[in-house]
Amino acid sequence: MNKKIITGIIAVIVIAIVGVGGYFLLSNKRATDAPTETKQPDEEVKVGNEDSKPNKDGKKSLVVYFSVPKTDDPNKKMTTEEENSAIVIDGKVLGNAQYAAMLIREFTGGDLYRIEPKTPYTTNHRDLVTLAKEEQNKDVRPEIKNKISKFDEYDIIYVGYPIWWSDMPQILYTFFELYDFNGKTVIPFSTHGGSGLAGTVSTIKNKLSGSYVESNAFTMSRNDMESAPEEIKSWLKEIEKLENSIERRKKLLANENYFAKAPQNLVKEEREKLK
Repeated sequence: MNKKIITGIIAVIVIAIVGVGGYFLLSNKRATDAPTETKQPDEEVKVGNEDSKPNKDGKKSLVVYFSVPKTDDPNKKMTTEEENSAIVIDGKVLGNAQYAAMLIREFTGGDLYRIEPKTPYTTNHRDLVTLAKEEQNKDVRPEIKNKISKFDEYDIIYVGYPIWWSDMPQILYTFFELYDFNGKTVIPFSTHGGSGLAGTVSTIKNKLSGSYVESNAFTMSRNDMESAPEEIKSWLKEIEKLENSIERRKKLLANENYFAKAPQNLVKEEREKLK
């Protein structure tokens, strides 16, 4: 048989084998890209005290945060990565998002809950960066250590997190999938190294379609944490004004006389503002 013909047949066979193999490799890759299962925590944890009270509008708030400071020793000479991830307040090392959460809790009087993974994250910067990227690529749902008891009692949920690889840490996806947020107000806040909110507010809105997610979310650079008290207080005042405005418009839209008397173009505008 002609050598050219034999060579051609072999080439076709090789291409076919590679194509089939590639198909199965891609199929397996797609399978691992599906989100991992969100597992319920083994234990429930009580948040707040017996004397926790609603705000002046009768609403009860909860401040939730996830934070991984790279060290807990305030006396050591910190590396650049450790300094970037934390701030020392009154001789105690706090993660950036942790500090922001504690300030929000102080200013609002809400209860405080820290999202803790069942398997603690490493504090080694390089290893943590690698792990965070792996979790993101595989759409992992890291298990959370404890579940909040009586979550249904809260009306307003502040949720804080650092930005990892231009997104929320994957454990935040776990958190949002563990609870029923329908009818609740969710107010995001984040700390970052230069990427701001990184589109996470839109992500949260898409996940929690049955809740009101505040668009005016707070974000602060890790380089500006010293000014967090003033910045957060100012932001909370803005949020309160917006909430009062929204409540006012809701009452107007619920009033039949308003519907009957107001020009329809104004009614339409009010409806659009509430979306």
